[in-house]
Amino acid sequence: MRPISDWNGAEGGTRDNYPELVSKCKENFEELFAGQASRGVVASFDDFLGDVIADEWSSTAGSDPPAAAAASVEDAGGMVRIITGDSNASLAADGVQLTSFLNWKSANGLTFEARVKVSAITNLQLFVGMTDQRSALEMPATLSGTTYTTVFTDGFGFLFDTAATVDTIRCVGVANDVDAAHVDSGLAYVAATYKALRIQIDTIQTARFYIDNVLVGTVPLACRGTIPLTPVVCARAAGDTVSKNVDIDYIGTTQVRV
Repeated sequence: MRPISDWNGAEGGTRDNYPELVSKCKENFEELFAGQASRGVVASFDDFLGDVIADEWSSTAGSDPPAAAAASVEDAGGMVRIITGDSNASLAADGVQLTSFLNWKSANGLTFEARVKVSAITNLQLFVGMTDQRSALEMPATLSGTTYTTVFTDGFGFLFDTAATVDTIRCVGVANDVDAAHVDSGLAYVAATYKALRIQIDTIQTARFYIDNVLVGTVPLACRGTIPLTPVVCARAAGDTVSKNVDIDYIGTTQVRV
C-alpha cells in the first residue's frame, strides 16, 4: 500500500490536513466508480427540451385530423404531446404513437421509465412501455371487458383501456407471442395529472412495475431477453368523437451493456 505521503506531496501530511486529504481521495474514488459504471451501462434520457424532438424519435399519427404526431410543447421542464384523432373509427384513423429504435435488450436487466399525463380518462386506449416493432402504428395491447388482445411478439408495459370492465392500469408482458399473467395495478390515471411509470426487468425476465415509485405488479416471463425493443407510447381515442392529448414529460431507458 502506498504511504499517505505519496498522495500529499513529498513532505508528507500533517494531522491538520489529513481530513482534507481523505475527502479528496473519496471524491477521486467516486469519480472513478462513476466512470466505470457508465462504461458498463447504456443509458438514454430525454427531457424533451427545445422546440423540436430529437432525431432518434419517430412518431406516427392516424389519418383523421386532429391526430398529430409528437411535437414539442413550450413548457417548464420540457414536454412532447401526441394527439389522437376524433372519428371513433379505428387505430389507423385515430391512433398516434412515439417510438425510438430497437436498441434495447433485457437479457442482462433493463429499466424503462416515462412520466405521462392524459387530458381525459374516458374513451381512451393508452400503452406505455417497450415493444419489438417500430415500423407501423400499432397498439401493442388492448383490453375489452376482461379479454386481453396483444399484437406484439415481445414487450411489456402499462395498459389503460376504458373498454375494460374496470378502468384501471394493467401490467402486461408478452414473450415469444405468449401472454404473461397480466396484473391489475388497481390504480387509474387522473385527468391532467402526471404519473411516473417505471418497469424494471431482471435477468430472468421478471418485470416489476412501479407507479409513482410504488410497486404495483410483478410479471414473470414478461418478454424474451434476446429480442431488441424500443420505448413506445401509443394512444387512441375510442368510444367517442373527442380527441385526447397525451403529454410526455420524459422517457428514460437503461440496460447493462451487451
